[in-house]
Amino acid sequence: MIEKKYVGSGKKVGSYDLVNFTISEESTKDAWIVYNGKRYLKLTIGNKKTVDQYGKTHSVWLDEFVPEQRTEPVQAVASAPVSELPKPDLPF
Repeated sequence: MIEKKYVGSGKKVGSYDLVNFTISEESTKDAWIVYNGKRYLKLTIGNKKTVDQYGKTHSVWLDEFVPEQRTEPVQAVASAPVSELPKPDLPF
């Protein structure tokens, strides 16, 4: 499992579903990615197990998830003609 790279923290605001958070520019300067000519920063925010000494309730970390690349081609599934498919036993 990849170790999380924490870049900031946040605090839930009142009784709303809002979290105000602060991110350190220094810790994200090398994490920006370019896609279709635009720059993006992928982040994840989650609840802390306990509120810290500054009242922070959430942590922010870099989202470094990379999906696995498929190397094998997807095989087509042969289908039977509709007339050969089993008929469902419906109660109505």
